[in-house]
Amino acid sequence: MLGRMISAAPVCIVTGATSGIGRAVAVALASHFPHLILLGRDERRGSQLSDWLARRHPRASIEFIPGDLSSLRGVQGLAESLRQRTSRVDLLINNAGARFDVFRESSDGLELTFATNHLGHFLLTLLLWEPLVAAPAARLINVSSSAHAGATRPDRWLMTAPDYDRRQAYARSKLANLLFTYELARRCPGSPMTVNAMHPGMVASGFARNNGLLSWCKHLLAHGLKGELISPVRGAQTITYLATSPELSGSSGNYYFQCRPVPSSTLSRDEGLARQLWAESVRLTGMDLT
Repeated sequence: MLGRMISAAPVCIVTGATSGIGRAVAVALASHFPHLILLGRDERRGSQLSDWLARRHPRASIEFIPGDLSSLRGVQGLAESLRQRTSRVDLLINNAGARFDVFRESSDGLELTFATNHLGHFLLTLLLWEPLVAAPAARLINVSSSAHAGATRPDRWLMTAPDYDRRQAYARSKLANLLFTYELARRCPGSPMTVNAMHPGMVASGFARNNGLLSWCKHLLAHGLKGELISPVRGAQTITYLATSPELSGSSGNYYFQCRPVPSSTLSRDEGLARQLWAESVRLTGMDLT
């Protein structure tokens, strides 16, 4: 149950906050924001984390709200709960993500990787638009991945069971994160709100464990043998930098890795594809932007 409306002090929201990078980000930002709201599917772990952080930061307001980013109705419920809780959002970190080895559908009948990694965050961001613009200079951070560079130009964004390719499904969802970031930045010229994306690196976490223990171990081993694995704390460093660095005030529409702006793929910079994705996302989520 949500409490009373919080005071007019900076508010940070983190999706996918119960494990991995999201948890590390929550721990890092608890000392920076007087109001921290954590979102995730695992109510037990989320409540444990918020209680633990509250004990470490007794002067802060820290709360966990359970919800499923892959469900459009679930996102609508989350957004309504958040709007009841606060009239401003100073920092929104769209971090929750997943990868599925076999074709699965969301509760709305949408391919689950795309629904979780892109559509849920697209919808949440637009439903929180008023609280975001109510903040003096809100920051929006979308967690993408270097995997976006492997995406091919999609004929359609939603894969079906016969044509499902797990690598392409994930790569396209991460491409969508970047296209959304750049398009949103273009739609907010001169706004004090900034929107940026980042690649956290190959993080040793529970990511992709939903595909089974063997698949998860193979994932970790493959990146471990290449010397690519880093801790969630290191993976969260760029997010923390984007969230708190004064020098980034007003800097928008960029892609970061290891706290530095880096180039993204040519396809991710295709403005026509970005507009097409935006229109398709509006259609699939049922948003009324009139």
